[in-house]
Amino acid sequence: MEKPTRNPTALSIYRPGLFNGKVAIVTGGGTGIGKSIAYELAFLGCTVVIASRNLERLKAAADKIQADVKAANPASVGSVYPIACNIRNEEEVSNMVDETVERFKHVDFLVNNAGGQFRSLLEDLSTNGWKAVMDTTL
Repeated sequence: MEKPTRNPTALSIYRPGLFNGKVAIVTGGGTGIGKSIAYELAFLGCTVVIASRNLERLKAAADKIQADVKAANPASVGSVYPIACNIRNEEEVSNMVDETVERFKHVDFLVNNAGGQFRSLLEDLSTNGWKAVMDTTL
């Protein structure tokens, strides 16, 4: 059984519906901190596009967040839409933004949450490893 990323009964410091009609993109939104951010935005009424490389994981996260949001607040208009995107690939990023704007007409928030690292000492990190980390996090 998957552990909940956000307690559906947890209170937010923000009022319900604060982000109704808003659209957000959250990179790295299928797991961890990004998934928690997507939860909060959806609970507040935002349409959230979650993006990462693994579409299956994204779809599962989107379904879970959507179900939890509706269970906690049936009146919520928040929704989650998964788009596979490798943020190290400029064309994929452009396509993800284009698809978001085409579908939802605008983007109000961008959360650049995707990240990556190699478990090694800096002096042991290869040039390709360094480039991968920099391309992902910057």
